[in-house]
Amino acid sequence: VMQCGFACLEAGAVRSKNTTNIIMKNFMDIFISALCYWLAGYALAYGDGNPFVGYTYWAGIGVQGQKMAHWFFQFVFAATAATLVSGAVAERCNFVAYITYSAVISGFVYPVVSRWVWAQEGWLNQMGYRDFSGCGPVHLLGGTCSLFGAAFLGPRLGRFSSKMEDSQMMPGHSVPLTGLGGMILIAGFLAFNGGTLGTMTNPRDSELIARVISNTVMGGSGGSITVMLVGRLGLGGTPSWSFMCTLNGAFIGMVSVCAGVNEMNMWESFVSGIIAGPIYMIIHYAVLWCKIDDPLDTVAIHLGGGVWGLISASIFSNSGLVFGITRKSLMVRTASCVLHL
Repeated sequence: VMQCGFACLEAGAVRSKNTTNIIMKNFMDIFISALCYWLAGYALAYGDGNPFVGYTYWAGIGVQGQKMAHWFFQFVFAATAATLVSGAVAERCNFVAYITYSAVISGFVYPVVSRWVWAQEGWLNQMGYRDFSGCGPVHLLGGTCSLFGAAFLGPRLGRFSSKMEDSQMMPGHSVPLTGLGGMILIAGFLAFNGGTLGTMTNPRDSELIARVISNTVMGGSGGSITVMLVGRLGLGGTPSWSFMCTLNGAFIGMVSVCAGVNEMNMWESFVSGIIAGPIYMIIHYAVLWCKIDDPLDTVAIHLGGGVWGLISASIFSNSGLVFGITRKSLMVRTASCVLHL
């Protein structure tokens, strides 16, 4: 479902002459990623090995029974990490080059990073790093790859001139297609985060899944409302009701809660999304100032949202700064009351 959303979103956000190209890239991401994750990715991520890489399960050997469900879900994460880059390099990346780096990200880059974070032996996991649904290994990784990909490729012809004010915006050809893709992507995002738990039949699973999905929605609410108001007030340029910026605000808000979405309260997710909105605007204009052509603001959404999401989890999760300070204050007050009595 997320791949369908990506395809519609990106197809609507590019010029009509490049629609087939972008749809083809998103379509092949599914199967190129599946092949590469089957051959090498799952082995590197979850095979028996050391804290950095695994070296069993090559070509799916030994992946049976319940491991197949785990393989499928993780393959979707790998495909998502690769797909994020397609928006940043849209309209100018050679198709063969795109397929090549999609294979490299899903088969080698993402699996190694995901092992560090989620495998029991992973070195980051052993150090106490916690990331529920991929704020770092999916979004931050995809956003970083997007930044370098867009910078190395250079801008589309005519995108930037010598003067910033003379730059061409090059808007997409279909707002309805973009909007439909965005809403499909949001629906898929709920399963992306909610499904990360991996089970739904154990005690309290339903409660945790409900918390994750509710917090994801609240993060998107904070981000979209903030960016919409910033645009209308003209704090980032000419006052306008910008649909694309509002949609991207929802995305960065949802990304910003991924790391601690299982431990946050709804108000914390909303606040995280609110803070993510200005972060999106700042990075959006910083990328333009650097004359890096990112047609779908992938860098601002996923790199910016990924970095803030990791910080946000450290602040708002149950073991974060807010609750740590609150608990300490509560303990001090309780102790004082007891001593007074």
